[in-house]
Amino acid sequence: MHIRKNSKADCRSVAAAGSRDDTDSSEMTTPARPAEPIVSQETPVVNVNSVDLNEGQPEEIFTEHIPAQLTDLNFSRATSRGLETPSTAEDLYNATPRASPSPEPRRCARQLNVETTSLDSSDNHPEDNAVVRMRNLSLDSCPIPYDVGKEDLPSAPFFDKNFQRCLKSGKKIANDIYSNLTSHPLGSQSDSELRHIRATAERLRSFESPGTRTVGIVGDSAAGKSSLINSLLNIPGLAHKADHGSAVTSFVTEYHQRSLRHTAPFTIEAEYCNQKEINNQLSELLISFREFYKPGLDEELENDQQLYHEIERKSEVAIFTLKSIFPKVTKAYLRDDSPGAFERILDQLRDLAVKIPWPAGATDGKWTATAESSMECHGKVSYFMQKGLWPLTNIVRIYLSAQVLKTGVVLADLPGILVKGSFKKPFFVVARIDRVISDQTVAKFVGDQMKASGKRKNVTIVCTRADDIDLPSAVSKYEKVVSPKEVEEAKRAQYAAWYGGGSAVEAQLADTMYKYIYVNARNSDIKRTLKKRYANPDADMTVHVFCVGNRDYEGVEYRNQEARNKAVHGSCIPELRQFCHSLVARAQHKASIHFLDVELPSLIQSLEVWLSASQQEPLTTIDSQIVSKLKSGLERKVEDFAEALEAAVVMRVLDNMRLRDSDLNDHALEVSEEWTMWAYNSYQAFCRHNGEHYTQTIGSRSWNAELLGEMNESMTAHWPALQKMLAALCSRLQKSVKTDFKAIREKLEAGKIPHSFLAALRLRERELTHLLWETYTEILGEVQIIEFNARGSHISSFILDLMIPTYRACAAESGRGTKVRMHKIMKIRLDKRNIFGLIHNRIHDETRELFEEKVDVMFNQIVDVSESIERQLEAFTSPELEARKKDPQVVEKVRRLTDAAKARNLGLQRDLEPFKQSEGGNQD
Repeated sequence: MHIRKNSKADCRSVAAAGSRDDTDSSEMTTPARPAEPIVSQETPVVNVNSVDLNEGQPEEIFTEHIPAQLTDLNFSRATSRGLETPSTAEDLYNATPRASPSPEPRRCARQLNVETTSLDSSDNHPEDNAVVRMRNLSLDSCPIPYDVGKEDLPSAPFFDKNFQRCLKSGKKIANDIYSNLTSHPLGSQSDSELRHIRATAERLRSFESPGTRTVGIVGDSAAGKSSLINSLLNIPGLAHKADHGSAVTSFVTEYHQRSLRHTAPFTIEAEYCNQKEINNQLSELLISFREFYKPGLDEELENDQQLYHEIERKSEVAIFTLKSIFPKVTKAYLRDDSPGAFERILDQLRDLAVKIPWPAGATDGKWTATAESSMECHGKVSYFMQKGLWPLTNIVRIYLSAQVLKTGVVLADLPGILVKGSFKKPFFVVARIDRVISDQTVAKFVGDQMKASGKRKNVTIVCTRADDIDLPSAVSKYEKVVSPKEVEEAKRAQYAAWYGGGSAVEAQLADTMYKYIYVNARNSDIKRTLKKRYANPDADMTVHVFCVGNRDYEGVEYRNQEARNKAVHGSCIPELRQFCHSLVARAQHKASIHFLDVELPSLIQSLEVWLSASQQEPLTTIDSQIVSKLKSGLERKVEDFAEALEAAVVMRVLDNMRLRDSDLNDHALEVSEEWTMWAYNSYQAFCRHNGEHYTQTIGSRSWNAELLGEMNESMTAHWPALQKMLAALCSRLQKSVKTDFKAIREKLEAGKIPHSFLAALRLRERELTHLLWETYTEILGEVQIIEFNARGSHISSFILDLMIPTYRACAAESGRGTKVRMHKIMKIRLDKRNIFGLIHNRIHDETRELFEEKVDVMFNQIVDVSESIERQLEAFTSPELEARKKDPQVVEKVRRLTDAAKARNLGLQRDLEPFKQSEGGNQD
């Protein structure tokens, strides 16, 4: 520790006790809640899924006194109290199968001893020469714990306390039905309707909303991604850091909330690249390595040292990666420039890759392991890094319990700025706070998002190391921005703590309060600057900025509880975690409403149908084929829907592209002619960067976007028109489904079917229309991704995939005549006049494959619902009916179970009413 002398004019902050690591920190925005004492990390998280549902005796609901069963619903009605936001994350009941474990004890810093001596007591200004009396501050004990379960949740209906109570109660009803049917003989017979009801209750009692949202975390190496993930998960040391200086060749790591099938604290699933992906990876690496050794490169880039060093760096990363995979490979072997050497070396590397030994237990390209601690988990993931398997690993998924994952968020650590897949996925682009304003990764990422089609684009920029601040510089820069009163109060507190006989922990609090005045000021300045820089009303894009401090969040150096609170909330990690929860709030809300309003009542109604069938003679007036006819009719409608989808794509997009194919190719040739006027080294620089580059003389240009310019302009109205047509087709499908269900209800009413069955049929209709609508929304989202890839110039775009071989061929040219040969290669490619035809075919093939896949899903949904209806209808005619009549005691027990469940559900539905029409929070 060092202690600075303080001037008379400015009592500057003294560094907080303890050693400093190279981590991050954040701004102290107005906290979501006032700072409060931080409780022990051992505080349990109350969660219905954390309870062993088979433990002890099931709740007996066969009682005659049904009102006694409503006690768990006797809370104040939401209708009278309005929506109420829960105060902490502990109020969540819906997602986590068991409580999040306490983070493992953090490693403690070394013992810190400060010897103090009298400097000079004769001075009238003790702030200049003081007798600093500081008690020894022991850092051997672990830091003050922090309980993420006490954090605020977003203000959204899904997180409302009353709504969470409804979820808890709904799952409890399903659990009690399951428990009671499990103890009943009929509930175990394979041909019994009660067995199917029990299976449904078992599924609903452990309801976990499917509304997950993957948050991609991107950024350059050393931007602080791993530290950010560890802080969000509240598990230090879990996320691995690439030790090769670059993340561009690492694998994707996803962090998922563990479910009931994951019995260990940590489960690791690794997927290897398939042979095609391995071949492409090896080809890319070999090209990147050999480019630096191309003859004449020094002379060629004599005036562009920045590009020269970039090629050199890529070559170093490539050889590092190749030697990780193949330790015996040499540079001389890879540099062989004899005729046909590249193809020969690549074939040999591919043969060697097939023989690579993967970890024991790997099957079908997948490897699974478990771990009892984060350290063990980190070690097993690190195996891939140490053994050189990481370049050939596609993705690693880690399943664990963490508060941020509890509501369905999935954190994905993406290598470099690789952003393949859905542009609609939320991304956090990470950069150090001292570099974020000029960070090219941030600029490129935001630029790509602006180009994306669709509405409500959101960009989230996370600035790390916000707690790493040079106070003298910050004081000078922000002295006119901060509150003079707040600064004066903080200085007085510092003076009193350091020179008034206060303890070291009191001094630490004073320093922390002073520090965060300027941390907050800088964070606010950074936020304003970034939002202003990237504001683009035409792009309909919202920019979110968070300035985080991972080091202050971990708090290994804090021994003052209030200072620890200040640092944790100032780190902005709780605020960012709250933002993550808000991303899934609407999807969670919608899925939970369907569970409580349709699936649970349908379960109870199934019991009602079973009872109704027990009270009458078998029905003979019902057409035994009525359900199969309904099923066949619904399947035909879905087939018609699929054909209409394909026709819509052809009509709105593909026909227009085909008609304009000649004009589009003419435009592509025309724009390429301009490039030939550039200096050959600038031309080749763009080829090396796959057509997207910046030079001082030319500026920032994207050849791929320019090639697509005419197509995108002419197709501006056609893609939105396609989306409208798809929505109209889905609406028509839903109406026809309702018409078919209405027809079958009328026939059943004529056959004197009991009212209980008709009520169950209406619920099945709602369930099917909901499932079909969910599948349609998936179709729409995938179509938007296809559009994005067809019209964009990003890494997964169709145009880049088509042009890369041409760019590579141009970049490989060297020596005399390079310029002429590059221009010829480009012209030959564009003279084929097939670029837009190939894009046309990609759109056709991908949409057709998508529609076939989703139609299969719809067929399965129809089958499942139809089989359920058929089983319930058979309850009025099956042999089981006679057995029920012979055992009135069984019927009476099921009646009590049904009556109790209905009564409890009635109270639940009253409490649920205000939430049925509520919006569910942010969804990008």
